[in-house]
Amino acid sequence: MKKIVLHISIIFLIVYFSSCSPKGTLSEPLLYSQNIKGNKVVSAEKLEALLPQRPNKRILRTPLTLGLYFHQLFAQNYPAQKAKWQNDLTKLNEEFEQATKGMENSSSIYTELSKKKEKKAQKLTRKINEGNWGMRTFGEAPSYFYPEDAQKNVEKIKTYLKNHGFFKYSVSYKADSLFFKKRSIAVTYLVNEGTFYPFNRTDSLVVKDKAIYQILKKAQNESLLQVGKRLEVENYNAEKNRIEQILKNNGYYHFSKENISIRINDLDTATTKGIDAITFVPHPDRLPSNPNYNKSYLINKVTFISDGSSPSIPAPKIDTVDFHNIRYLLVNKKFSAKLLDSKIDIQPNEPYSQQKVLSTQKKLYGLDQFQFTRINFDTTKGVLDATIYARPLDKYQFTAETGGSLYKLVLGPFFNTSFKLRNLRGSASSLESNFRFGFEAQAGFIRPDLVSRNLELGFNTSLIIPKILAPNIIAQKLNDFTPQTRLGAGVELVGRQEYNRLNFKINQTYLWRPSPNKYWQVSLIDLNLLSTTYPNNQQARDFKNFLDSLQKYTGNNLVRSFNKSFVSSISASYTYTDNPYGQITKGNYLRLLLESGGTTLNFFPNGKIGFVSSIFSDSLQFYRFLKINADYRRYLSLNSIGNSIFVYKINTGLAYAYGNEKSLPYEKNFFVGGPNSLRAWKPRALGPGSAKGNFDQPGSILLETSAEYRFKIFKFYGDYNINGAFFVDAGNVWRFKGQNTEGVEGSDFQFNRFYKEIAVGTGFGVRVDLSFFVLRLDWAVKVIDPSLAENNRWVLFKPSSKLPSNYQNPLVLNFGIGYPF
Repeated sequence: MKKIVLHISIIFLIVYFSSCSPKGTLSEPLLYSQNIKGNKVVSAEKLEALLPQRPNKRILRTPLTLGLYFHQLFAQNYPAQKAKWQNDLTKLNEEFEQATKGMENSSSIYTELSKKKEKKAQKLTRKINEGNWGMRTFGEAPSYFYPEDAQKNVEKIKTYLKNHGFFKYSVSYKADSLFFKKRSIAVTYLVNEGTFYPFNRTDSLVVKDKAIYQILKKAQNESLLQVGKRLEVENYNAEKNRIEQILKNNGYYHFSKENISIRINDLDTATTKGIDAITFVPHPDRLPSNPNYNKSYLINKVTFISDGSSPSIPAPKIDTVDFHNIRYLLVNKKFSAKLLDSKIDIQPNEPYSQQKVLSTQKKLYGLDQFQFTRINFDTTKGVLDATIYARPLDKYQFTAETGGSLYKLVLGPFFNTSFKLRNLRGSASSLESNFRFGFEAQAGFIRPDLVSRNLELGFNTSLIIPKILAPNIIAQKLNDFTPQTRLGAGVELVGRQEYNRLNFKINQTYLWRPSPNKYWQVSLIDLNLLSTTYPNNQQARDFKNFLDSLQKYTGNNLVRSFNKSFVSSISASYTYTDNPYGQITKGNYLRLLLESGGTTLNFFPNGKIGFVSSIFSDSLQFYRFLKINADYRRYLSLNSIGNSIFVYKINTGLAYAYGNEKSLPYEKNFFVGGPNSLRAWKPRALGPGSAKGNFDQPGSILLETSAEYRFKIFKFYGDYNINGAFFVDAGNVWRFKGQNTEGVEGSDFQFNRFYKEIAVGTGFGVRVDLSFFVLRLDWAVKVIDPSLAENNRWVLFKPSSKLPSNYQNPLVLNFGIGYPF
């Protein structure tokens, strides 16, 4: 009976909110939906992108339009408010005119009064145009249907079809009134694409200048207008850009695509069943905008100016350095001319090349020493002179941030600070230091009911050198890819109620970026000295006794992961992302990692480095292992305006220990569970396999996947948004047989059962998007729990009578900053 009442109530609310407006009047029929039908070649998504009108947002595709309802609710007094704001704006302008009468526009008083007036005027204008606070924050303005807009859209679609090679097309629309949604119109655009003719020929050139003709003829096999393909306006424009770039990279500084005309011959399609493309240079219907469009230039001279001038330095010091035919004028700040020369591709007596101009800017920007670089060219003397102007960044940079995490209502605050010292001794190298202090709320290993704040301290410093410190043949090949060598050292401390773990580390890393989307990181030296001590409390004693009992009674060597250890490794990682500058909303992300630990130990007796053992005693633990990790993510936009996204990730990995010790360093294990993993489980608490434990559950085999449907709920206060998400998480970790699997039944990986041990959780999330960061709340519940008996692992909505007596499946709240992936 209760369910029936609930369902009736939901239906009533949907009908109520979707059919009424609180005392508000809608002047025209609402645009409920718009669809494309009849298209077979061009996707509906591309055609929908041509339509500027957007229906009001509906909740989960129901007729429920909460934004419109609240807009009308808060608009009840808007007409009177609007009139008042208009009067206030008029009065503000009159008072400003009166207050500034007779003042000079350049005076400081006039400027100050103008700023204050403009600030108030902007607020009033926004209220007049967008409504009061409630309308702007919670509401969404009505989206009306106008026949003239629909007809304009018909013409836009026709133009699109024409520009994409279609002939004999037709487009119309029909507007249907909805029975269940009063004064609402569903618009359907009926598209008949007709037919299209492919290119028969695209290699016809009509070029007056013989040198330009030879250059274009040589590169014609790279044409973007291909035989057998239909005309697309994007490829048509891209082909003009391609020709422009070819000539600009061959000395033609004044050439532009305005000098290009590509004519389409479609006069005899009935016979030829195709079209031809004919390229004209210059444009046959108009004179070139610059008479020197066909003049090829050699670079005459190059000057680099580093402008470190400052009002605080009345008499700037200018150092002039000539190196490799380039003159360097360094104002107040010295830089290595040799290093700068390796980043400048523009050289005297070489043809002008726009590609080299862009690569020079990219390389100089990658030094992280300049606010900006600007390259100017001068042809007034009949030759081409280049001037590279750069403005240095501040020598000292300090940043700080603070935040926190939340677990079982226990707050874990943190504080990070970073200090950077640039251009050490004029070498363009930097020294960067980072300090972290924080607490992370976590459950205890043995007593998960005890939640404590675990201390995290860390200090790391790195010397960043803007080149690869390697043999010249390698360094030169990577010079175009913004290379860096980082030499680092640091110390980190984790203080838990069960143990304190101290890590001293030294590392050396190469980094380079072949393109904005691709990133390589290779570390040949990564040395870590780890030491674990146990505080004098009951939790630490219980934890130590547990580790000792695992080894004594079952042969499980997990305790070795907490011994004093020396971990050395080499690694390489590759990252690809379709958006290197922010959160991806459409595209792909891939990260691959390969790591080999203790590789050099294979060349020492007993797999130990003698002098290291003698310094830190024979009890020092050495490790040898191989680790592979692949993390792939896919972001799919479900509509043309990008407010609905489907995202999924697949994260897999293997970590295999070999040699005398069959265990991994604790930090090299895989863990699942927590806000960025399987959200229905506690952090790091799931697995391994079907094993059940109350503390961190390390594994050496990882299989993890998540999928999210993300959508906007409503906008508030400017560009801030409240977003929602439905998600499903699945995965687990396992161990290789014989590697700490003794006494932990079901923890090893077996092909005949691993798929039965994949945990599944699901839930709903709310994300407060403040543009500069995202505050995330995710509620998750278990669906399949592999720690239960094989025939009783489905736990969602299962009566408690069919589950173990002490089993609980609570709704878990996860708090995080940023998206989970």
